[in-house]
Amino acid sequence: MDSSRPQALDSEPRVYKGMTQGQLDWAYDQANHAPNRVQVLAQIAHKSALSRQRLPEPLRLSYGREPVERLDWYVSEKAHAPLVFFVHGGAWKSGTAQTNALQAHWLHQMGCHVVIPDFDAVSDVDGNLSHLARQVQNALLYTYQTCAKRGANPKKIIVVGHSSGAHLSACMVTRDWVSLGLQEHPIRALLCCSGMYELEPVSLSARSQYVRFTQEMVQDLSPQRWAEHFKMPVALLCGDNESPEFIRQFQEFSECLKVKNKRITTHWVQGVNHFEILETLFDQDSLHALALKALIEDLIFEL
Repeated sequence: MDSSRPQALDSEPRVYKGMTQGQLDWAYDQANHAPNRVQVLAQIAHKSALSRQRLPEPLRLSYGREPVERLDWYVSEKAHAPLVFFVHGGAWKSGTAQTNALQAHWLHQMGCHVVIPDFDAVSDVDGNLSHLARQVQNALLYTYQTCAKRGANPKKIIVVGHSSGAHLSACMVTRDWVSLGLQEHPIRALLCCSGMYELEPVSLSARSQYVRFTQEMVQDLSPQRWAEHFKMPVALLCGDNESPEFIRQFQEFSECLKVKNKRITTHWVQGVNHFEILETLFDQDSLHALALKALIEDLIFEL
């Protein structure tokens, strides 16, 4: 057990899986598990800038009416190329497309299109997490509907996310796409890194101070409860220096999906915390990047 974990008094009520409120809040606050987070996030932004410098300026496209509802599209010159749709993290309340492009350069070199959407911070929309899920869905719908005219293959879309972006990415698998006029699911492969897949414990933690959780929303936006929807190849990653709750979420979601889908791969990344594992995505030879490359290559040879 981590020596910095708050000690529980016998008289304290247990909130979730034997944890007190203080222990649960500690488990979902990354400041307690990644003391270098400020420095690593600065490095991620710096490496994103380096990645962008190696590429032509992305198209800046609107997928909705609000000013924030825009996405960066790094266009590949390769015909019918795969497309990687990346959803950034930031506890649902921070992060931008521009500062989460550290993987764009080597994906572009592989011939892939790269799309990174911006969306609201949950704290700016009265804590409505469903609003963010709709924005990401609209961005993915726009990408799917317009990718053919930009040279991308709509049958080769890989959705990738980190942290809260991994949560939103997994939620995209469970959305009702038929009601939006699609005859097929737009996601052909999924990679989720360091995400949350069951919102009940999150809703009981201090994150409820800025996310307005309801029972209906927790049901709808807990991907683990909708495991039957995950029929495509899925890669799940987690660092071994993660928060114990994020490790548990990774393990339980992995086991849940394996019951429904044999095309699940799981990857432990040694020696990295919640933010360091994202920084490794800058290096195309990292385990994080290799897991993504494997999904892309499988799609290329599938059709």
